[in-house]
Amino acid sequence: MKQIVLIIGALIAGFVGGLLGGRVDRGSDQDLPQQVIRARSFELVDESGTAISYWGIDKRKYAVLAFGSYWPVGAPDAPAGKHPADLSDPRNQRGAFGVIDDSPFVDLRAADGQTRMRLNLSIYQKPLLWMGDENGKRLALGVEHSDTPGAQDNDWMLRFAPDRAWIGMVAEKKEGQTYIQGALSVNTNKLKYP
Repeated sequence: MKQIVLIIGALIAGFVGGLLGGRVDRGSDQDLPQQVIRARSFELVDESGTAISYWGIDKRKYAVLAFGSYWPVGAPDAPAGKHPADLSDPRNQRGAFGVIDDSPFVDLRAADGQTRMRLNLSIYQKPLLWMGDENGKRLALGVEHSDTPGAQDNDWMLRFAPDRAWIGMVAEKKEGQTYIQGALSVNTNKLKYP
């Protein structure tokens, strides 16, 4: 009987020692910062636990750092229910910085989810800034691509939509040289504002 008690006591002591040794070992690992953290997405939340920023792949399959509406808890002018439910949905992103293929972009959206301003690089690494209102694109500034877009497109325009006016610099190749000249077009016909 004395041997059985000794064996059971030894087993219990070994089990307790193993638990304590595992905790001491893990405690020292927790003191070291992790070198790499990998995840599919990250969310920044406000005081109430509502996501106000999203970092990940959105529903368009774009890699984005996106921000939603943010109203501090208890703010007197905070509209009720204005926090978007899902910031991976582009319509809920008020501001987004991202990359699709090799083309970075910045989008600014209104409360209705429609993009009002976009700054991006084309697939040919040429810049384009456009702005609009609730009826669509109104102004574009940047490289104007030809009917057959390519890296050699070098026409720069400030264009007012819907095709009311534009001013720019047009490139022309002639005898192996590239020349530029100014260009201006104004459509004076009245068009009902959409």
